[in-house]
Amino acid sequence: MDLATIAAAVAGAVGSRVAFHPLDTIRTLQQTSVATGYRLPFAQYWRGLPAAVGFTTPAFTIYLVSYRQAKKDLEPYLGNDTALNYIVSGAIAEFTSSVLWTPMEVVKGNMQLKSESKTGGTWAMIKQMYQTQGLKGFYRGYWVGLAVFTPHSIVWWYTYEKMKIYLKSTNALNESLAGSTSSSLDLTASQYAIASAVSGTAAGTASNFLDVLKTRQQLAIAVEVSRLRPDDQLGLWKVAKNLIREVGIVRAMFKGLHVRLMYSLPSGILSMVIVEKLKPEG
Repeated sequence: MDLATIAAAVAGAVGSRVAFHPLDTIRTLQQTSVATGYRLPFAQYWRGLPAAVGFTTPAFTIYLVSYRQAKKDLEPYLGNDTALNYIVSGAIAEFTSSVLWTPMEVVKGNMQLKSESKTGGTWAMIKQMYQTQGLKGFYRGYWVGLAVFTPHSIVWWYTYEKMKIYLKSTNALNESLAGSTSSSLDLTASQYAIASAVSGTAAGTASNFLDVLKTRQQLAIAVEVSRLRPDDQLGLWKVAKNLIREVGIVRAMFKGLHVRLMYSLPSGILSMVIVEKLKPEG
């Protein structure tokens, strides 16, 4: 991938993150049960945005480049359009970028919980976390994060690649029925958007329960959460038991999912349309 394509895709991801950040704040508050509604002090909607933007740029670049490079390098061994290649490449992309995604989630989440402006900005939060928890504080919930986003990436890329194959075959069938001799099976921007939306919905739904557990564990020592559930700090198993006791197993599976999808789908759609139209894989 050339630098211009990467820059455009990252710009799309960052732009959509900025535009829909208030929804991400609502997701964090709903998943942790710190708040259940949608009305917040205006400034709180935007808390954590500097951390989100600052980490997203390098993290998304590593993620996207890693997937495409891994898929290309694995092609002689696993084939090109094969499920195994999608799965392994998606896992590699997640592992390589997770070193940045986790600190972003921790810092951003802690900022989003704060409803008062006197708590200071993002840099003050970073300094406070380092002084009280050390470097490991930024990687709280790292392994459960991998447990969430590795299968999320696998489902996302597998579904996305399969959707592209399906849409291309649909285009070929339509051209055949129309008597067209064109050999081009390129997808339109709207078709890439459909593929991204379907894959994002499938991956988000499949990983939502673990995503809620990840968010709660990462933010367990935050004052706002520890007031509600001080024993969340005892570990992931206790976090899961508290969540299921609070809302039941069925509601726990889908807690905050609608807001999560409203936030994540536009970012994925915009980024992939930019990437595919500027630098298609063929």
